[in-house]
Amino acid sequence: METALLNYFVYDVQLRSTCDFNPYFLGKGVSIYEVLRVEEGIPLFLKEHIDRIFSSAALENIQMNLSGKFIRQSVKALIDENRMSIGNIKFLFHRSPSGSNQFMAWVMPFFYPSARQYAEGVVAGSMQAERENPNAKKVLHSLREQADALMKKKHYWEVVYVNAQGFLTEGSRSNIFFIRNNKIFTPELSLVLPGITRAKVLSLAAENGIPVEETKIRPGEIKNFNACFFTGTSPKVLPLVQLNQWNFDVQHPLIRRLMLDYDKVVAKDLSRFKW
Repeated sequence: METALLNYFVYDVQLRSTCDFNPYFLGKGVSIYEVLRVEEGIPLFLKEHIDRIFSSAALENIQMNLSGKFIRQSVKALIDENRMSIGNIKFLFHRSPSGSNQFMAWVMPFFYPSARQYAEGVVAGSMQAERENPNAKKVLHSLREQADALMKKKHYWEVVYVNAQGFLTEGSRSNIFFIRNNKIFTPELSLVLPGITRAKVLSLAAENGIPVEETKIRPGEIKNFNACFFTGTSPKVLPLVQLNQWNFDVQHPLIRRLMLDYDKVVAKDLSRFKW
């Protein structure tokens, strides 16, 4: 069940009271979406999120009858009218079974890792599942419910999908990276959502001469890596202490360096942002 926080959400071209928020119609049809992070009242990497929802639309053969400028204005209205300083905004384009379209944007509940989790790492597990058309960010209610149920049952922070071919792909809300001998390994782009934080980390690695290999990784190969971390809008760069039965070095210097460097990228984006 979707929940809208604060006072207002956007429905098509209107700003409405969250008292009128009714997401039930989203259960039928197709929805593509983005979740962006707001810090200091500024939407982080807004252009990248807008570009990606249009990319998802193209991959799903959905014709979006709105512009990037309109999405930008909707995000601004949410931040301004809700006097929002920090949190996550979800914006979504929905095509109903009848072929009608709706746009919605709202402030959603958010859960950022604690200082302790960044320091000590988080625990995750894997599950047999995959997203059809993984490069598109599409709402999949059943898969989301399965992942949430396993995380609750096992007390995992995240679950990582294993596809039908037996390869690790991505977390339910994140991308995953491994480290061995100061080299980064991550699942091939064709298997995962092209995460915005993922792209920033890959750029940082390239800028600093850190070797990266995009490859296919089986669960049985997890034991061959020294360290592991997730990337995503909410977690940023977050170390794992354990995935399934395998443990990792959460203080690995390369992870700690990427955490600091990514925070600098965030600060730079915030300082340069203009509506």
